[in-house]
Parts: sequence; C-alpha cells; structure tokens
Amino acid sequence: MYRDDDAARGERANVLIDEIAKLERAKVEAVAADQRLEAARDELRTLQAAATETPASPPLERHRARHDISSSRDAGARTRLTLFSLTSEMC
Repeated sequence: MYRDDDAARGERANVLIDEIAKLERAKVEAVAADQRLEAARDELRTLQAAATETPASPPLERHRARHDISSSRDAGARTRLTLFSLTSEMC
C-alpha cells in the first residue's frame, strides 16, 4: 500500500464527514421547519374556529346596542314616536 493512498483515503473521509454533518444539519432544520409549519396550521385552525363560533350580531341587535335600546318594546315606542313626529311635520 502506498503512502499516498492513505492520504487520499483520509482526505476523502474528511470530505465525507463534512458532507454528512452538513446533511444532518439540513435534516434537523427541515424537522424544525415542519414542526413550525404544523404549529402555524394549528394556530390558524384555532383562529378560524373561533371566528365561526362567534357569529356577527344581527343588524337589529347592533342598532339597539348603538342607540342603547334595551328592549323591543322601547324600540317600538321610539319608532311610533318617530313616525308620529314625521307625519305631524308633513301635515
């Protein structure tokens, strides 16, 4: 066996060790990226589920809340008063 063969084998072994290390790092990074991807998908599913569980309030409820009308009876009285005022102005 030649001395140069030992040196060549040693050099090739070092190249292979470096390549294996690089590939192992890439593999670890890929696993971390996959875990983050799954976590992001889970978080998005949670947000979307919460959005569908909280329905938007109907327009009448928004109107009541905006104008501090507590019951439909109050709303009816206010509507009649408004209609009365409008018809009185027209006459």
